[in-house]
Amino acid sequence: MTTLRHSIRKLIRAYPSLNLRLNVNSKQNEVDIVLPGLRYDDMDHFGQPDIWRVFDMMNTVETAAFYNQESFLDYNTLLKQNYTTITKACSVDIKKDFYEVITPKAPVEVSCKLKRVGNTSFTTVVELCCGGKMKPSVSCKNIHTIINVNENSVEQIPEWWRKRYEMKENADEDKNHRATFINPQEKPTDTFYNEFSVPLSDTDIRHKTRCASYFQYFIENASIASNKQFYRNIQRNFHEFHIKKFNLLYLQTSKWGDGLYSESWEDEKNPLILHCQISSQIDRIPIWYGQISLFSEAFGVHNQ
Repeated sequence: MTTLRHSIRKLIRAYPSLNLRLNVNSKQNEVDIVLPGLRYDDMDHFGQPDIWRVFDMMNTVETAAFYNQESFLDYNTLLKQNYTTITKACSVDIKKDFYEVITPKAPVEVSCKLKRVGNTSFTTVVELCCGGKMKPSVSCKNIHTIINVNENSVEQIPEWWRKRYEMKENADEDKNHRATFINPQEKPTDTFYNEFSVPLSDTDIRHKTRCASYFQYFIENASIASNKQFYRNIQRNFHEFHIKKFNLLYLQTSKWGDGLYSESWEDEKNPLILHCQISSQIDRIPIWYGQISLFSEAFGVHNQ
């Protein structure tokens, strides 16, 4: 099964009545799709959008666009020339109105755009708009690094691709869409520790752990930690808070069946920021780092 078929079939399983159509523009640097809306499974037990599932859906749309017949950013030609990409970092912002119960969660429009071209990487912005609104409720900036498949090494972006897609941006536009690598905070001695193994359902077609799965492990760790009253500042249920922003950094890969462990801790200065590091159980090497910023307000949460 090709990666395209895998991504498309994943969307169809989620939306069985969907007449799936990825609309890629003539320059192949923008794509959009309209989905029926969030499903029951996309909501948490507070009735709020489960952010890691929303993040996974947005990533799935981008992956399907890369492998579409009219491929986003002519990705299929890169593949034929033995290039591929890996996601090295993500930065996601969520508007507070996304959590309001009056904000319709159907339909949802997901768009992908190329925003920056570097030497060995490029930045895409994936945005989600709800209920026909023009302004995005969720915006995700992804840094994709070019990899030579044969050498398994980072490569310069091919010159033909650069000439075709390199764009001129003004300073403000460039600043707004520049996704940067975050500097992981040094892990303290006291963290909340949780061991697990990567299930097949958390992997892609190559059995590598998906981007959103690591974020899910972070959420699960924080959920258990708050339930066990590990955090000093977050005294209530973690799920009563709403995620405002998160930054993710991918250091190594993992695959189906790998034993991993997650460690979370609170920020030293900001009580509404949590950190998480995921490492291999075998060699204890960090493979992923994430940081979550929370809203101080609660939206649409009712007393249970």
